[in-house]
Amino acid sequence: MAAGSCLADRVLRGRARSEGLPWSWFVPLLPAVTALLVTGWRLGTPTYWRDETATITVARRSPGEIVDLLGTIDAVHGLYYLLMHPVVTLFGTGEVATRLPSVLAAAVAAAMTALIGARVADRFVGLVAGLLVAVSPAISRYAQECRQYMLATALAAVATYLLVRALERGDRRWFAAYAVSIALLGWLQIFCLLLLPAHAVTVATTRERTLPLIRRWLVSVAFPLAATVPLVLVALPQRRLQVEWISEPDRGAVELLLKMVSGSSWSIVPVLVLLGLALVRPVRPAGPVDPRWTAAAWALLPPAILLGASFVVPSYVFRYVLFCVPAMALMIGLALRRLPVWAAGPVALALALAAVPMHLDVREPDARIDDTRSLAALLREHQAPGDAIVFSDQRFRRVTAPYPDAYRGLNDLALARTGAATGTIDGKEVRPAELARRLATVDRVWFVWRRFVSAAPVDKAKFRLITRDRDGFRKVVRYRYKGGTVTLYERR
Repeated sequence: MAAGSCLADRVLRGRARSEGLPWSWFVPLLPAVTALLVTGWRLGTPTYWRDETATITVARRSPGEIVDLLGTIDAVHGLYYLLMHPVVTLFGTGEVATRLPSVLAAAVAAAMTALIGARVADRFVGLVAGLLVAVSPAISRYAQECRQYMLATALAAVATYLLVRALERGDRRWFAAYAVSIALLGWLQIFCLLLLPAHAVTVATTRERTLPLIRRWLVSVAFPLAATVPLVLVALPQRRLQVEWISEPDRGAVELLLKMVSGSSWSIVPVLVLLGLALVRPVRPAGPVDPRWTAAAWALLPPAILLGASFVVPSYVFRYVLFCVPAMALMIGLALRRLPVWAAGPVALALALAAVPMHLDVREPDARIDDTRSLAALLREHQAPGDAIVFSDQRFRRVTAPYPDAYRGLNDLALARTGAATGTIDGKEVRPAELARRLATVDRVWFVWRRFVSAAPVDKAKFRLITRDRDGFRKVVRYRYKGGTVTLYERR
């Protein structure tokens, strides 16, 4: 085993020399470049889905308008919206431009995972773990999305690295940097604060731990927790609007979690075996931080806590624990370190190949739950001058933000005041009586209906206003797109 490990080190060290790079740069650089290539592949192919259209809708507003919105809804996404505002302002609302920050975050996550593995174990573990993050289908899925989950994952890896360095050196400056990273993490995605119980395990299992060291960690944790109190106070009243659609976790939720972190359904059992191997045959720590418990606590505690809490207050969705994927990669790296080189290579290659189908799936044009690009294409092709549009659910009005040219000539009959003017995402709509009056002034109206949304009374009223009068509108044609239908009604 030792001979095999030394051989791997010599091979990798030789490769670093051949490229003229010191090893300290090679370990994070290779995973980072790999992540850029993998997650950037077909970046603009998948269509925007409804959550991404919310990002575009809000990021196009001024910072003042974004702050006004956060008092009504989406306070938990506020920091991300503010970060995306200059991106949209400078580079537009194209898929590649708005998703590129997430791709860069994936590269940071892969690099930081490699650095963590190298510091707590050795270079082999770090390099393998970083590459596993780079080729993870779950990482690719959320790197190809303009939402904050990939940025939060990268920041969680940065925070863990800073904690490792702080525990190694006991330096207040490292603890201060760690505290700032946790505060930013909480403001970026509040569920990422579930990383703190895992970090508590890291501190508790550190060799040569002392009371001053523990006290410094507690102080560095108290600061970000206090800094996130305003966010919690604003976000709690918005909870019903944010997560009302989430149900209690079931067996399917657990299976999806295992599939996403393993890379495929076929990899679940092998990955579980590798996790067991990492626990029962630990790698010797390279420093005071125990690699086994650091990785295991990070990988297991946040999902377990959120799943358990969701039986009381449903709030578990996989993307909320995406930040644990680097920890799973570290666990697999630790397990492969205990295998001979001739076995570790084929196992790692098999895991990567098993993930290929999921990589292809998440890059299909209609890979998301609704295909807003196809909807825009249908309207762009078939609309006529003077046409109007009515959205069955006002929350779907946000689809107009990324593809504005398809909607520019359509009169939004139900809109009373815009989202920017009302401090909301989707604006305020007129009453049914006013909508009926407006319908009387047009000859053709497109009715956009979306799935996955309960039919509220006001939505049913819109449909009845269009279809109730035999001498009014008749259905001309209905088109289906992934996520719903769009129907053209014409005055008789």
